[in-house]
Amino acid sequence: PRTARRMARSRPRKKPGPNAADVTPSSPPQHKPPPAPRPPAQGQASSPTNLSPLRAAPTTPPDSLHKTTTGGSRLRVRSRTNGDDAANLPKLKEPFTPGGSTRYEAVGGRVQAVDGTWVAYALTRPVPRPGHPKAPLLVTVNGLSNDGFQWEGLVPTLKKEHAVLSWDYRGHGCSENPRDASKVSIESLAEDMQLVLDDVDNRGLASVAHVTVVGYSMGCQVALEWCRQHAGGRLEGVALILGTPQYSLRTVMFGSKAAADLVATFLDSFQTPMAFAWEMSFAWTFATSYVSHALARALGVINIPWGAFAPFYRHLKRLHGGAYNRMLVTGQRHTAMDVLERLDRREVPTLIVTGGKDFSAGKSVFREMHFAAPRASFVHLPEACHAGMIGEREAVTEALEAFLHEKRESVAFNRRRLYDATGMNVSPPESPVKTAGGRDVVADPLSPAISPIKE
Repeated sequence: PRTARRMARSRPRKKPGPNAADVTPSSPPQHKPPPAPRPPAQGQASSPTNLSPLRAAPTTPPDSLHKTTTGGSRLRVRSRTNGDDAANLPKLKEPFTPGGSTRYEAVGGRVQAVDGTWVAYALTRPVPRPGHPKAPLLVTVNGLSNDGFQWEGLVPTLKKEHAVLSWDYRGHGCSENPRDASKVSIESLAEDMQLVLDDVDNRGLASVAHVTVVGYSMGCQVALEWCRQHAGGRLEGVALILGTPQYSLRTVMFGSKAAADLVATFLDSFQTPMAFAWEMSFAWTFATSYVSHALARALGVINIPWGAFAPFYRHLKRLHGGAYNRMLVTGQRHTAMDVLERLDRREVPTLIVTGGKDFSAGKSVFREMHFAAPRASFVHLPEACHAGMIGEREAVTEALEAFLHEKRESVAFNRRRLYDATGMNVSPPESPVKTAGGRDVVADPLSPAISPIKE
């Protein structure tokens, strides 16, 4: 017996297996990798088979493919497989953003106008990535008494290939009330737009080398005035939506320019009392927005539900009466039809959207714009009122998409044509002025990179 005990002690003991109480139920089973196929002997051909070839074992051990937390909940599985397995694995869904996987960010800022008023702006742009060029700029120009809520439904379309810049007039939205209301005019607002672009350029937020302008209502006049003063060769396209390039009060006064001029003179003669009267009317309209909206729908001025137009009524509480009055006066005394004609002669892509129930632009305005810009793309929406960007949003979006596509093709074509004709991508600024029809052509700052078209 003693000899048997000594022999038992001398034998190596096996390590005890894990206790069942210590094993985590959620831990995955340990699998051994399958053995690699043995290569055929030298001189022996491999037998044909209909099975798919065996895949090589993963280089990462199975323990690292599955991880568990302390509570037993399994984390995301990270497996390294070849291309055949990748097609069969479920793909993780990423949050949808227009333009694929591009991420966007909003950047705000303020710039001081000539009279000291702070003008606010906001830029929606793709997140900058090293080695990628900046997106071209698209500027939206609001209408009178608006803070840009109409653009909210269109921004997803506009930002696909552009950095979208929106800004507020003096006395509107997030901008400051004008320090001097008498200085507010269509020309000064166009100057504010240029100051905003300069600030964006100085901060390096977006590239202002290529600019597309989209104006709504009275913003059409401001946009065309900016084209007259500051566009230069960077203008790539202009879209005018439910607006007129001149005499903004004429259609409201039943097409009579004389009556509209008389109203503008009256408003200009009593600026302070009219500013107070406008603010009182804004407060009353906001307080009785349900009744006011129902009355406007009964008169055919608007044909969208109150809920879709509620941001407009809320903005009335903030609207400055003096700035509103001056914009009415200067809008009636301003014309930019000549700018529209020059844009058409230079073949700048232009979109004009009109509404059949829009009280701000009548049929006479349609004829004048068509005569001034016969090459422009005209889209007429018979059921669109002045708030057509909300009521006819799908149709307006479709028109803008077609316009941006046409603009992209036109820019590429013009650059190729310029290169084929001159061998240069950009015309030098000191290039001589050409003549058309036996007379000198005055140099036009609207588009110095494109020579005047022969008449």
